[in-house]
Order: sequence, then structure tokens, then C-alpha cells
Amino acid sequence: MAMWTKAQCKVQWELFCLFIRIGLMTFGGGTSMLPILQRELADQRGWLTEEELMDYYAIGQCTPGIIALNVATFTGRKRGGDLGGVVATAGFILPSLCIIIALAGVITSVEHLKWVQNAFAGIRACICVQILNAVIRLAKKGTGGYLDRGDFCAGVCAGSLRGCLAGVVRTGLCRGGTGDSGTGNEDGCEMIYLQLFWAYFKVGLFAIGGGMATIPFLYDLSDKTGWFTHAQLADMLAVSESTPGAIGVNMATFVGYVTAGIPGAVVATVALALPSIIVILLIARFLSQFRHSRQVEAAFYGLRPASAALVAAAGMSAVMLSLFDLDTFHVTGAISDLLRWKAWILAIVVLVLTNWVKRTRSWHPIVFIALSAVAGVVFGFAGT
Repeated sequence: MAMWTKAQCKVQWELFCLFIRIGLMTFGGGTSMLPILQRELADQRGWLTEEELMDYYAIGQCTPGIIALNVATFTGRKRGGDLGGVVATAGFILPSLCIIIALAGVITSVEHLKWVQNAFAGIRACICVQILNAVIRLAKKGTGGYLDRGDFCAGVCAGSLRGCLAGVVRTGLCRGGTGDSGTGNEDGCEMIYLQLFWAYFKVGLFAIGGGMATIPFLYDLSDKTGWFTHAQLADMLAVSESTPGAIGVNMATFVGYVTAGIPGAVVATVALALPSIIVILLIARFLSQFRHSRQVEAAFYGLRPASAALVAAAGMSAVMLSLFDLDTFHVTGAISDLLRWKAWILAIVVLVLTNWVKRTRSWHPIVFIALSAVAGVVFGFAGT
């Protein structure tokens, strides 16, 4: 019995250390995680076959939660049982938690500097394109790879109308709540943590399609709580895309930190991961039945276009914030003041480079984000 316990502890520790390393090497989310898992788990260790890995990834795409977390839970359970699923997921999110907390502290202390504002203004223009590309990818997956132009346009327009109108109405919205856990009484602090936990538990439960699918929920959370502004959300997305770990996990840590400091970052991240762990562990017990259920497959197939439309709606809010200057337009009434021309030019350039230039369309998003930040600083994007 003692030998079994020692062996089990060794397996769990091995899983934990391995997924910490995977978390450090993953940029962008579940898709970029696949080749690493294939090399580490299938090729080098033989813990699972390539077919099993693809099955786990397919189910991770169409079940609630962040794809990377779902896949981590699935693969960890295959090696170390239910506890292995929890341990692997914990190992995967730990690098995100540490790195984002460190970066968030630095960013919040220098965000008032002009060159930092210029850099993030350039980055936001790039983020608009990144969201557009994500919507197209989600829509293609939701139609089995066959994207009908008319249906796609109709779906995106319908899903984006709310975001477009909301972006016009909400422009200039100031942060209503402080989210500062250092003020107020202990009951207030506890309430913030409970609200954060419940909000991110719902995000983890209902977001289907990866980290970008969490963005509509975060815009809604911003509007309802005032914990952070839309501009801060765009900055969070830029940082989350540029650092190791899944985008959704990085965003959760960043939002939690901005709202309630380090404890808030931990609470939000754990709350986001919890639905993935629960749902995947339950599904893993009935994997064969789940895979061959046409009704369940059809239900999740129908959810993917809806997820694409929600991301499109959030994208329209980002567009209104990054590419239009409604505050100045309301004052001057001049059409020339409506558009942020420098941001539009940069967004068009990034759109072309990421979709139609063969040499650059395979570049990692972090490259375009870094170049956009440089362009923002050089050409003074803030306020233009």
C-alpha cells in the first residue's frame, strides 16, 4: 500500500511539473498547446495515443470551459485518474497566475505614461483584427469548414448589432467601482471575492470555443459592475495574447487582479477552471457514449455559430473603442473627427498581413501585437 501511494505521488508530481512546463510554452490557447502535448505525452512518454489526444481536443472544443483547460484535465485524468486531471489543470494555470500578476502590477503603475498609452492605442487596433480573425475561425468550425458567405454575414451582423449599438451608447463610460480590496470593510472584501468567483464560474460554465469566447461575458461584467473599463479590457486582452498560457486564463487572472488584487486574481482563475474540471471529469466517465451521441453532437454543433456571434458582438465594442473617437465627434460634429485614422490604417495593414500575405500570415499574434505597440509609440496613436 505504501509503495502504491509513493508511486501515485510520483505520477501526480510528474503531471504537475510537466503541465507547468506546457503552460510556460503555450501561447494563445488550446490549439497552440496541441503540438506540445503530442510531443510530450504521445511521442516521448507514450501516455496516450495521437487518436486519444485528438478525441480529447475535439471534446474540449465543444464543451463548456477554456479549450486548453479542458484538454489539460482530460489528459491528466488519462494518466493519473480524477486527481491527475485536477493536478494537471493546476499545473497548467500556475504559470499564467504568476506571470500575469507580476505584469499587471507593472502595467497599472505605468499606464498613465504617454508612451504607454500610445503603445496600447496601437495594440488595440491590432486586437480588433485578432478578434475578427477569431470570429471567422469560429464561424468556419461551426459550419464544418464550409462557410456560406450569406449565412455568415447574416449571423455576424445579427450578433454584432447589439455590440455596435452598445459600443455607441457606452463610449466614455467611466469605471464605476474601484475594485480596490484595500478599502472598505472586510464584508465588502468578501463580497467582492464572492462576486468574482460567481461571475467567473459562470464564464467558465457558459463560454464555449476558447479564450476569445469569454470576451462577451467580460464586456457584460464591465457594464454591470464597473470593476474595469472597456479600454482596460482591451489592454488585458493584448497582454494575455502576448504572455504564456491560455488567453482565457490570462484574462481571468488580469481581471481578478485589477478588481481585487492578488487574492482576486487567484479567485477569478480558480473559478474559471472549476467548471472545466467538473464537466470534463464527468464526461470522461462516459466518453464512449458521449462521442457517439448524435443528439449531443448536434447540440454543441449549434452552439459554435452562437459563440462566434457573441465574439463578433464583443469585437464591435472593441472597434468602437479603438477605431472611432465618438467623444471628439460629439463635441465638434465633424466627420473627420469620427475616425481614428492612424488606428484604421494600422488595422488594415494587420488585416492584410494576417490573412493575405503568405509570408506573414503564419506569424504568431505576439509579433503583430509588438509591432503595433511600436507603431503606436512612434506615430503617437493615443487620442488620434
